[in-house]
Amino acid sequence: MSDPAFMIVFVLVFIFSIYLGFSVGSHAGERAVTGREYWAYNLFAVVVCIIATAVLTLAPLLCAAPLGFLAGCLTGLKMGYGESIGPWKVLDRFFNVNKGQRARTGRASSAATRRARKTGASVPDLMSVTNDAASAHNAHAHARRDGRTDTQNKR
Repeated sequence: MSDPAFMIVFVLVFIFSIYLGFSVGSHAGERAVTGREYWAYNLFAVVVCIIATAVLTLAPLLCAAPLGFLAGCLTGLKMGYGESIGPWKVLDRFFNVNKGQRARTGRASSAATRRARKTGASVPDLMSVTNDAASAHNAHAHARRDGRTDTQNKR
């Protein structure tokens, strides 16, 4: 076990299993619509890791695979789920990331967004982007206030 070749291959297996776990976890996280499904996928990943570790104790070189797979899977689940949940809330708040996701968490629109993403439907609009007469009037009013003409606004 102190052989350099063993250590190099051990690290390579660990890194590959992190990548593999992240791929599987992000796919599963995208399928989760509710927090309950997200936690069920997490529990499933932990149980699979425990079983795989028990089986692979006979091959010391492969003992890194279940741990790396679990680390990648848990991270991939969070990234695929797309919102701050559980202990990730603390980290996201501390590093001040995912502000939009943190604000959306717990609202009914967040479940509708995840459900639409899962079924492939269009995500609910957060604001209107239609170009009606009122929005055209507002654009002209802003242009007059700025002192620009219509030809200057078109540039």
